[in-house]
Amino acid sequence: MEAFYFSPMLVGVNLIFALAIAATALWRMSRPMPAPVFWMVGAWSLALGVVLFGVFVVTRNPVINVLGNMLQLCGEAILVLGVFRFIGRPVPYWILPVSVAIVGSVNVHYWMTSANSDFLMTVYSIVAGLLPVQAVVLLLRLRDDPSTRPARILVGVCLGLYSVVTFVRAWFAWDAFASGQAYTQPYESFSYLLPYNFGIPALVMGFIGMTLMTMQRILAGSRANAERAKENTLRFERLLNVSSAGVAVLRDGRICDANRQLESLLGQSREQLLDSEFALHFKKRERELLAKSMGAADGTLVDIDVRRGDGGILNTELRILPLLGESGDYVAEIRDVSHRRTLEDELKRLATTDPLTGVLNRRSFNGLYSRALQRSIRHKVPMCLAMLDLDHFKSVNDLHGHKAGDEALRLFSHYCEREARGTDVFARIGGEEFVLLLADTTMDDACKILERMFRGVASLRLEGSKGYFSIELSAGLAEFVEGDTMESLMERADRALYNAKAQGRNRISTDD
Repeated sequence: MEAFYFSPMLVGVNLIFALAIAATALWRMSRPMPAPVFWMVGAWSLALGVVLFGVFVVTRNPVINVLGNMLQLCGEAILVLGVFRFIGRPVPYWILPVSVAIVGSVNVHYWMTSANSDFLMTVYSIVAGLLPVQAVVLLLRLRDDPSTRPARILVGVCLGLYSVVTFVRAWFAWDAFASGQAYTQPYESFSYLLPYNFGIPALVMGFIGMTLMTMQRILAGSRANAERAKENTLRFERLLNVSSAGVAVLRDGRICDANRQLESLLGQSREQLLDSEFALHFKKRERELLAKSMGAADGTLVDIDVRRGDGGILNTELRILPLLGESGDYVAEIRDVSHRRTLEDELKRLATTDPLTGVLNRRSFNGLYSRALQRSIRHKVPMCLAMLDLDHFKSVNDLHGHKAGDEALRLFSHYCEREARGTDVFARIGGEEFVLLLADTTMDDACKILERMFRGVASLRLEGSKGYFSIELSAGLAEFVEGDTMESLMERADRALYNAKAQGRNRISTDD
């Protein structure tokens, strides 16, 4: 034991266990990189093999000897396989079972035939020396992955040195075998102690190189990721500014990034927008709709009004989507749709109003007429309907021209619409035919309203090609009675209008 204590074997064993512990730490730190797990398993296999060999020295148990040698060689092979895995070359897994099988067979033969141990050491050393040769060539010649090249050269040199030491050991062992030298204890054998003095330190230096390779690759990967992140940030900023829409990145309901288009839309600088509450840029009555849109975050387009920095209101179209997975960040896209909204309003106006006079057209009147009729039926309130027609309007066009006739229609319509009450509905339903719906109005009150309108129309003076002229009209009035429909009430009012014209025009006729 004293000889073992002063032998380099003890230092070698300690180095191997330190190597195994360091390899484990490297594996935990560098996951999920694949190569370090090879080095960890190889180092522990080598350490366990050394432990078994120490047990064999004490017990002289052949089985322990065979297992120890096989585990040591297995560990060396796995360390080399990890190098192949690291540099991205096909891993020659076959060398593991082949080399272990060769050494194991010779070791078993040694115990069965009481052969010379130097021959066993020769075979073991040749196999162990051949294991790293291909890896050394690859490491020294490889031009890929320049970031790890210095460390790869270190690993290649150290493994090459380990291989040379092992081959030298094989030569000394063969010389002892061939010359028939007597058996000596391992801690006293020159050839056995050679790898402990030189091979294991070379292996430890090689592992330091492996660690440096791993760190350099991780660092290179971090730099590449940082560059990609920087590029992605620049690309994202460019995309934000290329977009024709205003774009805001939202975090916890606040704006954490915005493009120039959003500054222009909201009339505020980037500094004012950043960290401001997104909801405050919308009208109060729109914030419930905004909350629903943010809650759904499904990209649905929502028409919503935005409040600009100068207090103005902007018609916009809003879409909100999650920015990335479950990060909690959202991207909001805002487009100015004022022009579209104006166009829609104009189309709606054209669809509901008469283009010449600007009052309601027949289609709009029918919808309002139907609702008023239903109300009268449900609540049993009075309602009257008046059919109006300008008298001798054809002669106005013939005498003064169509331009004067159109102006007469416009002036008449504006006057009637102005004089009508808030609950009344006035509309043009034909050339010179108009209708007036008088809600909550009895026949007597309707007559009074029409008489006032007649007096006002009679006072209108229009200018034509032949001088000034005035217009007159006839009216037919009908009051809603139980059982009336839209058609029947209108027919009765139209019949009353016919009677007014038959009685000399410029008068009000009622359908009693």
